[in-house]
Amino acid sequence: MSAEILGVSLEKLRGPIRTALKEYGEISGDLKFDVDNASNLSLTSTKPNSARSETEAFYRNAPIGSLFVIAFKPGDGTGSEINFNLKDLAVDTPYPIATLIVPRNKTGVHSEAHLTIVTHKIEDVHAEPKLFAGTYDLLGLKGNKIVKIGQLGHPINQDATPPVTTLTVGYNKSERFGDPHAVYSAIPTSIQVCAFLAISEAIETEYTNILKSLNPKLPQNT
Repeated sequence: MSAEILGVSLEKLRGPIRTALKEYGEISGDLKFDVDNASNLSLTSTKPNSARSETEAFYRNAPIGSLFVIAFKPGDGTGSEINFNLKDLAVDTPYPIATLIVPRNKTGVHSEAHLTIVTHKIEDVHAEPKLFAGTYDLLGLKGNKIVKIGQLGHPINQDATPPVTTLTVGYNKSERFGDPHAVYSAIPTSIQVCAFLAISEAIETEYTNILKSLNPKLPQNT
């Protein structure tokens, strides 16, 4: 039996993931992904999200780091207590008081790209996945309070969903944003799949503005 998230087979998501990553590679021209292995998600019972893959990403055939493809059910996140303890923080509404929303420092990361991949409605496991759809909350700290600092992907309920890359962390006019952060899936009706590609300071120094070819956008409402 195929592994599932809320009744939706991971096997059903493989094709859309492959299609999406191929298109991002074509958009970039220089960035390439191991689409076959990246589309093979595994359930992650010990993680704050539901399933993932980790594969090598390449720039002009040189390895530049890991591409994480992650599936989120409603209420999943990427947070942890590696840098901050939940008990020391206040939580803005409507977010759960849970470790999975605790922001993490991005020390050593110059910038990180969030790529929308696909969503699948939960109430109809036989529905067709919606390619490139996805809306995620970017959470950060305001003092000692966890708050929404931006939105990734597409506006909620947008009909047209072209490929879109959003920076989760980086620089805007030399000002650092998104450090620390966590990503949270607040959409109650869908399983959402996206990819993350973090660029280290060392890789950015070697390949200046390496993510530019993906035409990344800043998080909305920052």
